[in-house]
Amino acid sequence: MSEHPVDLTAETFEKTTGGPGLVLVDFWAEWCGPCRAFAPTYAATAAKHPDVVFGKVDTEAHEALSGQFDIQSIPTLMAFKDGVVVHRSSGALSAARLDTLVRSLKGLDVAQAKQAEENKKLTEQGIVPPGVHPDAVWDDGDSEWVHGPKDSKGRNHGPYKYWRADGTLCNECIFVHGKPHGPFKRFHESGEVSQDGEFAEGELHGPRTWYATDTVTTERMHENGVSEVVRKTTMLYEHGRVVSVRHFDAQGRRLLPSTGELYPERPASLPEQAEFREDLGQWSLVQLNKAGERHGPARFWLKDGDLLWEGEFVEGSRKGAYRSLAKDEYQDPRVAYDEGEYDNDLACGTWKLLDADRKVVLTRDLGVSRDEEHMAASEVFSNLPRSEESWREVVDRCLAERDHMVGVLAMARAVAQTAEVTPLKELIDRVALPRTAENARGTAGETLQNAGQSFAALAETLLRGGDAAMLLRGYAVLMDQQDRPRAALDFVHAAMLLAPERTAFLFTRGLILLNMGLDEHALVDAEGLAKAEPDTADFLRIYTRSLYPRFEFWPSAQTPHSTYNDLPEKPAQSLEAIQGLVKKYATRLQTVRSELQRRFKPGADLPWLPPDLSALLPDGPVELVEDDVEIGEESIGVDETVSPRSLGLPDIARMARADWAALTWLLWACGENEVTMPKKVSPPSDFGHAAGMSSQRLWRARDRRVMNGRGAKASGAAGFDFEGVDIDALPSNLVGIVEQQYGEMQAMFYWLVDASNVSPWQDNLRGS
Repeated sequence: MSEHPVDLTAETFEKTTGGPGLVLVDFWAEWCGPCRAFAPTYAATAAKHPDVVFGKVDTEAHEALSGQFDIQSIPTLMAFKDGVVVHRSSGALSAARLDTLVRSLKGLDVAQAKQAEENKKLTEQGIVPPGVHPDAVWDDGDSEWVHGPKDSKGRNHGPYKYWRADGTLCNECIFVHGKPHGPFKRFHESGEVSQDGEFAEGELHGPRTWYATDTVTTERMHENGVSEVVRKTTMLYEHGRVVSVRHFDAQGRRLLPSTGELYPERPASLPEQAEFREDLGQWSLVQLNKAGERHGPARFWLKDGDLLWEGEFVEGSRKGAYRSLAKDEYQDPRVAYDEGEYDNDLACGTWKLLDADRKVVLTRDLGVSRDEEHMAASEVFSNLPRSEESWREVVDRCLAERDHMVGVLAMARAVAQTAEVTPLKELIDRVALPRTAENARGTAGETLQNAGQSFAALAETLLRGGDAAMLLRGYAVLMDQQDRPRAALDFVHAAMLLAPERTAFLFTRGLILLNMGLDEHALVDAEGLAKAEPDTADFLRIYTRSLYPRFEFWPSAQTPHSTYNDLPEKPAQSLEAIQGLVKKYATRLQTVRSELQRRFKPGADLPWLPPDLSALLPDGPVELVEDDVEIGEESIGVDETVSPRSLGLPDIARMARADWAALTWLLWACGENEVTMPKKVSPPSDFGHAAGMSSQRLWRARDRRVMNGRGAKASGAAGFDFEGVDIDALPSNLVGIVEQQYGEMQAMFYWLVDASNVSPWQDNLRGS
């Protein structure tokens, strides 16, 4: 026996687990986070039970033991008593659950455990084990033996019993023409009742109660954070819907489920129906509809009984009068309460701020409520450029209609044109609730976290007094995600005018500028970030270089190298086929170039624009195929087409980068050192290394993205630099650019070295 876990090996395992007494074994691995988290709990429990052996098996070091016991997930805990397997479970246990398990295993009857294991083996063979009705049949869906009568239509009808694979009774219930109806009971393996309740025509109705046991059981009880102190849990159902949940200790005292502490005494001023919400530390009384949504009045109180807030709900949405405790939330320290109204979860109409005596301190008209559909379609989110005067006309119209949600946003776009923020500040002061700076940030942060994609929720939160700069930045992000960069830029500029000290906004603007192709401007923002947020600044610089490279003859700057074996010696495709492929890459890149030029004013200086490749297309663009082709006996899909008009600028830039890499390496493979139509196929001596490099770097990129580089670390695979950064140091959300580039290169080389292939855009050459 030992007070500390002992490491077990293939040589010591059988001797340790096969002898007398109780032995627990934790199957774990160093890379497994839950395993490492469970280790201190396991060690502490071992110290509490010196009469029990606590063993550990490193599954990485002892794969044979893992295979012997079919360990599929870790941590897995197994228990042996007198050499018999008496328990097995996956996942980390809490200290209380592990301690309870050990105590129950100490009292376990080994003879019963042996019989249970023998019964399981009989079940695996399809043989009804002892204790189960001889006419029972095995139900694969529930993994239980089942026995009961049928009606004339073959539906379950009458009393039914269910047994586990080990032969222990687990359930008794009654069916009426296929639906459970009447009382039911479930049982622990010991025979103690684990649940009881009642069905009404297939739906749970009335109290359903769970009972804990001190014996080993597979029945559920202490889940989802419920304390081990809880010995009974009762859910009250109304035709399938849970309406209340109560937890009790062994003495029948009501408890809080998570901590196991005694349920607090309800303040005398509260209705008897009010329930304490442990997760909130508040009392609540909420009415629900049949769908379980709030419907009708809802009230919440602090633990001492003071009203926190109350409001009306209609089919799950807040609608109607609302009032709440508001101490220390508003700029005026006299404010103790606020009250107003909601419509479809949005604050609207006249709101009042009240002092402790319920006297009005201040009122604000939040205007009319505008739903999500109305807001999403609003002109205020247009990506078309407009003058300050034009936006001020929108503001005036909105204020006349009490459309303050749109009016404030239109003013934000107006001041972004002039960089004069005073009109925006004045409008916000006029139509928004004046919260303290701290409360305003918290209010905005909650909405950004929970409803940051909602056009309506962001505007409504601004009127409720949420931090305007944070919310306008939220709109900037939302517009950028929807490929409306001009709108995004206006909103982030307005945010920066309101809060010029917040350097983090430079990062948001930098990303927007990149989505607009303004790489040099984004680098200026990176410099502005460098002192306060150097890591963020570095990311912006790397992203800029990755997205907008300079289109030179890239193979000239590299010496290809690969550690792969069996590298190809030379191209297998003919010169004619290669020239045809050069034209296809040129056609694709010219299409991309034309689309990029279309998005900018004529004559715009775009240093990252792919070069004009019309010299490679003397007869104009060539056909790009989208079809199925026959290669041998297999039908292969081919899609050479490119449709940049439907893409955002970053996606087009990534496509151009990948195609340019494939084109320049194709020309290099023919012996060229510039972009020109090859006249012969004269591969360099390190041709095979280039082909292998494309595959090796693609694998490294995918390993970095999917496995965070664990595969490369385990195999010792070499890294490489991408835009001056090691692949393992590259920000994870930029690895996709690397993967796309080398995926295109690999497909090109796969095509090049096998004359049976017809196109690099064959689906069987991509994605592997």
